[in-house]
Amino acid sequence: MIENFLFDLYGTLVNIRTDEESAEFWDAAARLIGGNAEEVKADYFSLCAERGDREREFDLLAVFCALKEKYACPLSPDELAHAFRAASMRKFCLYPGARELLARLGAVGKVYLLSNAQACFTRAELASLQISEAFDGILLSSEAGWKKPSVHFFRAALDRFGLSPEQCVYIGNDLRDDVQGAENAGIRSVYIETEQSGHYPGLPRARTEVSSLEELANLLVAMARES
Repeated sequence: MIENFLFDLYGTLVNIRTDEESAEFWDAAARLIGGNAEEVKADYFSLCAERGDREREFDLLAVFCALKEKYACPLSPDELAHAFRAASMRKFCLYPGARELLARLGAVGKVYLLSNAQACFTRAELASLQISEAFDGILLSSEAGWKKPSVHFFRAALDRFGLSPEQCVYIGNDLRDDVQGAENAGIRSVYIETEQSGHYPGLPRARTEVSSLEELANLLVAMARES
């Protein structure tokens, strides 16, 4: 019985492209923080590397706290995180049909967001897209302390929201993080390939694939009704 629809965010519902590599971006970041671009870049990536691992997730806000302290930045850590993200953003919008998809599913079941994401960026971005209220629950990896494809992330979500894996389906655009991760946690998955999908030679294809959000909506509504 499928009653709960669990979603990835970036690359699945949201079309996003950020730039954290170009000299132009790091010049802008250095102006925000108040340091030399090369030094700020090195400090940022060094601080990120010190936290988390293949399964564990860290809260990026701690990195901005450390940068603020080192460079005596006048912005608060939250303000610095938002400004940093805005400077890196090159594309950011819902995929066409995403809002309608969430509304259709909300009429036949419960909808949750389970995403590898940093709360200091994503909570504000969800609000700006006006889709926060479309979800019955939201769990981001920086809040869970685990990240996909770790089974611990999916189990943390099931425990937090009181969900049974047999009653859930997970939807995402990444064969490793979304499909393999969910299936390892006993959750049925649906794969949608987008321009942001990762490519993993040798990794099995998903058992269920769709090519558009409209096709996905029809499939998920049918799954709920068949239950």
